Amino acid sequence: MVRRQPNRALALLLTEAEWNAAELARAVNALGKAQGVTLRYDRTSVAHWLTGSRPRPPVPDLVASALSRRTERLVTAEETGLTGPWSAVDELSLPATAVTDDAAARLTILARTDTDPARRPQLTVSAYSLSAVESLAWDPGHPAPTKPRGKGNRVSAEEVQVLREMCQVFNDLMERHGGAHARTALAAYLADDIGRLLAAPAESFLRRELFVCAAQLTHILARMTMDAGHPGLAQGYFTTALDLASEADDRRMYAITLRAMSVQALHLGFHEKASQLADTALDAAGRSADPATLSFLLSQRAVTHAHARRRRRAVGDLAAAETQLGRATQRAAPFDSYPQAGLDYQRGQVLLALGEPERAVRSLGSSASARGEDRRRSGALTHARLAATLLPLGRLEESCDHWNVFLDHYPSLRLVPADHALMYLSRSLYRHRNQSRAAAVLRRARTVSRTRPAPAKGRRPGPVP
Repeated sequence: MVRRQPNRALALLLTEAEWNAAELARAVNALGKAQGVTLRYDRTSVAHWLTGSRPRPPVPDLVASALSRRTERLVTAEETGLTGPWSAVDELSLPATAVTDDAAARLTILARTDTDPARRPQLTVSAYSLSAVESLAWDPGHPAPTKPRGKGNRVSAEEVQVLREMCQVFNDLMERHGGAHARTALAAYLADDIGRLLAAPAESFLRRELFVCAAQLTHILARMTMDAGHPGLAQGYFTTALDLASEADDRRMYAITLRAMSVQALHLGFHEKASQLADTALDAAGRSADPATLSFLLSQRAVTHAHARRRRRAVGDLAAAETQLGRATQRAAPFDSYPQAGLDYQRGQVLLALGEPERAVRSLGSSASARGEDRRRSGALTHARLAATLLPLGRLEESCDHWNVFLDHYPSLRLVPADHALMYLSRSLYRHRNQSRAAAVLRRARTVSRTRPAPAKGRRPGPVP
């Protein structure tokens, strides 16, 4: 029998972090809960790791994230001494693992694994990895898209136009019904149709457009995967979208994807990483970016500044975002516009983080009133955030009004943030259950929850990410 070697790397990291085994176990359990993974580790578990045992993914990434937070420096899963020689499928379950340098091939492998019911669970339990979001700055010297290795019919302009239309279709589906609806359908489309086109011969200008569309669809799938409650897998799709945008030499799409990754990091509690990603997104976009894109990027950086209590910078970025939006020409296609309702929502988030809920109510109210029926996902989450903001201000009846609008939309939505909002509604209104309005909302919430599957497990967040 081969004797295990003590894990000296982990022991040294514990010493640096000034943690004992029980404290590391608690931190890992908490991070797992935040990402929808139920863990019950204790000091005995960590003692086993120190003697050489290795937990399976996603635990090494969670340990690395916990130690990164504690030591205030990046610690990778490899540096914990907990990684091992996993199978090819296990490797794919690790976020953003580069199984190949070819972005198109990596997308195809990832999407095909995602559509396989037998292998999908190893992807959906993967953890968010801080090491996967290092060194993502735009490389202006990146070469043009490589020539395809495949043979067969050349890609036509009509096929590329179909991809543009499919971007609209899946984006609209997500906005109307939430990202957990039809998520695997998009994964299958990317694995089959997009995978075939990316390998086919094409004129250089069409090939670039093909990679842009592939990046957009992969970005949409990443957001849908976030809605479904799979943060590690979503991160893998986001980084793949970055690589596709880079191959297309599309710095605008690259920047927009970095912005989405900043939103994800902020939601998971990695505030400093969210700030870094927001900065990198603006650097990637460059000074010549169109006004709508600049407004979109600046509004997210303002939110990250607010969470870091950098008031002056947050207010400055909001003002700049408003100025840029005033210069923008709005278009209907996904990724080409930024509505005023979106900026109003971000302003509300900034004001909440800065401790100004009364002003936040006005911004969130403007955002909620502008959300159309085709933006049911955004509208429901905005009304939930507004309801949650009004209640501590003593405005119970107004809060109930907005919870009722949220409940109007909830039955047709499939996304974990909406499930979390419903749980928050029940907890926050329970103390007011003797008030007739609150009691009526609670009864209605119980009714709609019985008609839906059990919400995904995870942390107990506020109502909206």
